[in-house]
Amino acid sequence: MQMESSRRPIQGSRYFVTPGRPGNRRILVWGLLITLVSAALFTLHPTLLQPLDFKIYDLLLRHFPDNSVGTRPVIVDIDEKSLRRYGQWPWPRYLVAGLFDKITAMAPAVIGLDIIFAEPERPPASRLLKGSEYGAPPDPAVDRPAGALCDNDRILAEALARGPFVLGNKFHFDRPDKESVPCVLHPIKVSLVQPAAAQKANTGIPESTGVLCNLAVFSQKVGSSGFFNFSPDPDGMLRRLPLLIQHNGNVYASLALATVLKLENTDTLFLKKTGSTLESLNYQGVSVPVDRHGQLLIKFRGPGRGYDYISAADILDGRVSSERLQGRITFVGTSADGLKDLRTTPFDPIFPGVEIHATVADNLLTGDFIAVPGWANALTLLLVVFLGVLLSLFVAFGAAASGFIGMLIFTAGTWVATQQVFFRMGLFAGPAFPMASVVCTYIFLTVLKYRLEEKRILSGMQELLLTQDITIESLASLAEYRDPETGGHIKRTRRYVKLLAEHLKQHDKYKHFFNDETIDLLYKSAPLHDIGKVGIRDHILLKPSRLSGKEFEVMKTHTIIGRDVIESAVYKLGKKSFLTLAAEMAYSHQEKWDGTGYPQGLKGEAIPISGRLMAIADVYDALISKRVYKRPAPHTMAVNIIKKNRGTHFDPDMVDAFLDIHEKFRDIARKFADSPEEFRGLTQDTPTEDSTQE
Repeated sequence: MQMESSRRPIQGSRYFVTPGRPGNRRILVWGLLITLVSAALFTLHPTLLQPLDFKIYDLLLRHFPDNSVGTRPVIVDIDEKSLRRYGQWPWPRYLVAGLFDKITAMAPAVIGLDIIFAEPERPPASRLLKGSEYGAPPDPAVDRPAGALCDNDRILAEALARGPFVLGNKFHFDRPDKESVPCVLHPIKVSLVQPAAAQKANTGIPESTGVLCNLAVFSQKVGSSGFFNFSPDPDGMLRRLPLLIQHNGNVYASLALATVLKLENTDTLFLKKTGSTLESLNYQGVSVPVDRHGQLLIKFRGPGRGYDYISAADILDGRVSSERLQGRITFVGTSADGLKDLRTTPFDPIFPGVEIHATVADNLLTGDFIAVPGWANALTLLLVVFLGVLLSLFVAFGAAASGFIGMLIFTAGTWVATQQVFFRMGLFAGPAFPMASVVCTYIFLTVLKYRLEEKRILSGMQELLLTQDITIESLASLAEYRDPETGGHIKRTRRYVKLLAEHLKQHDKYKHFFNDETIDLLYKSAPLHDIGKVGIRDHILLKPSRLSGKEFEVMKTHTIIGRDVIESAVYKLGKKSFLTLAAEMAYSHQEKWDGTGYPQGLKGEAIPISGRLMAIADVYDALISKRVYKRPAPHTMAVNIIKKNRGTHFDPDMVDAFLDIHEKFRDIARKFADSPEEFRGLTQDTPTEDSTQE
């Protein structure tokens, strides 16, 4: 039995670990609750932190490795130089026709026009006949008889018919189409690839209510056209472009897509859906990832003007060799500030619209895409739950550092995983919500753990302080235990000391010494003032008559014994504490103001303040208390004796303070009286026999 019990863990030992402490379980429960709330919040509002995801996406895109521009797209730019050379836009149609003819002569593979010719040209006759007004000399390609120049729209239409042009148009969604003359548009053929049960489902492609299109005389001369609508995100940044729009039951391609389809000599697309959500569009073996509205995330290559730009003025002036355009995909548009075709992108706040079409065409030609997969939200939800549960376990059952390290690992791991998937696979799943969820969960649980630990420590401190007080009283009672008639002495004297100290706190002379902390230490120290009496023999300590001179000398040693006992404890603690004041009080409480006290015979202010306080408290209590050698004195007699000894036994200032509050001393003495006889003596002021000897 002895051996078995020796192996049993001891409660309270530092080697004993209690698994599943109530505080830990509470932290775990709160962590799981926060995780569930975060998961529900994401389910109900998955775009809550979308602005932060946008910033992360932009940052990753700007640092995408090997993200170089393609060589096939080229831009013919109606730039500031062209406007200075040939006048403000719009140019006369014969001049535009001349530009298009010269571009066609350079044999590009396809030409996309980021321009709309929506109205007939009606210039003054003088402008029709005076080409020099536009700063351009007569050109053989556009130098026609005056009769022919009166129909510049026909001249431009003939120029369009001679080249592989793709016209541009723009759909609108905020007003009905009230065009009196129908537009000639070029729809594409679309086939849905989806489960048979969902054949009648909506494609999800936006439906427009109207369109701004080219004149029919132009549209009839070309075989294809595309829209150049943009779709900025809520923060005003352009990150995606719609590839398809529906109008009057037909589907139309964007300018970039229409240009690439013309290059590939096809007008047929296959739309793939997963369930009811559009996932990709496919042509000629190319699969293009799109969102549920048919929008493509644009993989921008860098700041504006990254592609090959050729000034329209240089082409009109014949300064460009045909090799610059031969076999390439050419987009005609403008980068001039005054024409307001500039957009904000992750790379550049001023990005030419025509270059956006060139970038999308580049993405389509190279098959280099960025996609938000359909399972991105499910993955985010899984991360929120998994990381939340794991972090809750770390914080609840791990050390303080483990929770912090876990939070750092989870957030850094989510960031690194997002970055690698983005760079290596071109997939983006917004990490903002799981990262924010982890950080918020950690902060909340850490604060909760801190509060619980603080409460536990405060509870432990209160218990420790209570234990300390009980220990002090128990030690002090050792001196009083041998005299059963003085049980309340400890309780009374400590309260006398505190009461007198709080009153002296208002005195200018003592306010530097008495503060709340010092008063509390004096309160704790007071019970130990007579601890040295444990070393006095019973025949002296309990003698019912006056002590002899030799016996009194022995009795006086209780101050030295008390100091030595307490100072040994202070030495073992290795630091100052309330015991320092206790030792001082035990050693000096029998000193007298006139220097006739013991053990050192200190005089006046050489006596420690704590000793002077204790002297009044101790003498008052000795006077009003019953002893083996005397009866209790009335309160009035005790007050008069202390008053009489002002300036001899006691500090005059402290006696004055005592006289101000002596009735409160009486109240304390009544409350903690040891016997009915003592209580009666405090109630009536009739004198008894002399009670002045301690």
